[in-house]
Amino acid sequence: MARVVKLSTVTPNRDDWTIFVKVSKRWDTLDVENGEGLSFLFIDDEGTKIHAFVEKDDQIRRFKRLLQEGDWKTISALSVKVVETEIRLTKQRKVIALTSNTQVAEADDLDSFIPLDLIPFKDVKDESVHDGTSYPRDFLGVIASVKNYDLSEDPTLPRNIWNTSPKTTPKIDFVLEDNDGNVLNCRAKGALAVKFKNYWLNFGQTGTLICLLTDWRVVGTDGEIQVEDAGGISTFEIDPTGHEEVEHFTNILCHVYEDSEEGEDYQWMF
Repeated sequence: MARVVKLSTVTPNRDDWTIFVKVSKRWDTLDVENGEGLSFLFIDDEGTKIHAFVEKDDQIRRFKRLLQEGDWKTISALSVKVVETEIRLTKQRKVIALTSNTQVAEADDLDSFIPLDLIPFKDVKDESVHDGTSYPRDFLGVIASVKNYDLSEDPTLPRNIWNTSPKTTPKIDFVLEDNDGNVLNCRAKGALAVKFKNYWLNFGQTGTLICLLTDWRVVGTDGEIQVEDAGGISTFEIDPTGHEEVEHFTNILCHVYEDSEEGEDYQWMF
């Protein structure tokens, strides 16, 4: 049986690696040159994240069947490529390519603490986030306000050279506040913006809402928006469970509210 290695140790010099990982996220991709694709975010028991993608489109259906979000799998005979660009989807400067030779085996779920990659809001404001704009990070706070749901121009949208349709997409802006009163202006785009609006319309104004953003990108420190989603890899959770960091944040928040005579009024604004 092949030796299982950690994600931090895989390198591009061979294609017979075997890894034991959790399928943290799965999302569809689309671009003009490559057409439809399928990507994954893998995470191992050390908390190392790595982006993986299906190399050939004739294998997409197979890996959709084999790799479901939340499952732990043993994956072997995979290929590793170097990420040449500074802007990437994980801290690792490499990506896994899933090929027709790649094998996926069932594995027992691992019940261990895997930390979030939480960034203090203050570190964003004072520009001390290490490689802050290079790869996405995690953020946790209370939704202080939600505003500006509309269509906006998004130059990153794929479009062929013959198509002159405007590159517009839904967007929604919102403000997160941490337990120290620091705030971040955040923006969700596309399908994520629609989902965020629906969540807010259903659960907003019902009390304090804690929001966890996973794999969002720092885009600035002093502009209109500091944090923005990074496409399909980015998700949000409202009042999330199962994270020790969220429990700690909630406990502090409860003590703050108990010590104050009256809470803040969080509101929807257009």
